[in-house]
Amino acid sequence: MKTYAIVCKQDQESITLSEKIKAQLNTFLIYNETNPDIVISVGGDGTMLYSVHKYIEQLDEVAFIGIHTGTLGFLTDYQRDEYQQLVEDIKKGEYHIYERHLLEVTSLEGRYLALNEVRVENNRRSQVIDVYINDDCFETFRGNGLCVSTASGSTAYNKSLGGAVINSGAELMQLSEIAGIHHNAYRSLGSSLILDKSHTIRFQSQSYQGAILGVDQLVVDLKDNDCICIQMSTQTARFLQYKNVPFTKRLKRAYLSS
Repeated sequence: MKTYAIVCKQDQESITLSEKIKAQLNTFLIYNETNPDIVISVGGDGTMLYSVHKYIEQLDEVAFIGIHTGTLGFLTDYQRDEYQQLVEDIKKGEYHIYERHLLEVTSLEGRYLALNEVRVENNRRSQVIDVYINDDCFETFRGNGLCVSTASGSTAYNKSLGGAVINSGAELMQLSEIAGIHHNAYRSLGSSLILDKSHTIRFQSQSYQGAILGVDQLVVDLKDNDCICIQMSTQTARFLQYKNVPFTKRLKRAYLSS
């Protein structure tokens, strides 16, 4: 790996840290923002998501690594005070490629890939969605919306919805409800549903008025006649691992350590 780029959160701490990293990496690597081999994300998980989508057309050629200066950092391997170790590890060049599975979503708005989740949300009125799994009608949902997450995204928005936490290497997707309505007249599953790559989820509704389609950090308005299909993608995002950070350690660091 000979070229690199840095994607930086726009706060002073992250900008300063990026400049320090760049000054040291420039002694043995070439900075190339257009066609990098390595993309270094300096910030939090939001910055990493932005990094992946910035290079979404180059995922087979690019590998990502993150240093944490944000609020969560579940997708990052290095803390802010470990930047010199990151530089030395890159210089040493002994790494493992860890692949994170993506979702593929198609709608009238286009085709998208998601590292964390795809969601349909409506904060103006109750949204009615017919949910199909492998072309079989599974349920009719009523509530604020639905979220389909990857294993990587299971620790993000999905977790706040009460969904299960899944090991980030699993090729699974999880369907979770966003404020579902449950009473004598209306009822849906009421719990998260975990599916493997052989399944396709489809959302249909007579009206998406006021609803949005969220794909990670991207948000687009939905059209009333839209049909949203979600499945595991054959494309993956490649992450560099210079040191082993166990999944349980990431969980403890993000959610259990004070």
